[in-house]
Amino acid sequence: MAKTTPVPYLANDHGLKRCSVCGYPFDIDVKPSLEIAFAEHLRKAHQHGQMSEDFNHAAARVVRESTENKAKH
Repeated sequence: MAKTTPVPYLANDHGLKRCSVCGYPFDIDVKPSLEIAFAEHLRKAHQHGQMSEDFNHAAARVVRESTENKAKH
């Protein structure tokens, strides 16, 4: 039976955001941005050898959406 890797996202937790996979907390006001901090977390804590293709796509999507949203403002 194939083992699936959950796709990480920022989950709400009483005023904090947490990694949906490991529960690592992020302050909403983290600098330079929450999206960058989350992307760095994905790169460091969920190392490439442990990531599925979906996981890699999710990390890229977070960074891409963050960049697109900042460009609109």
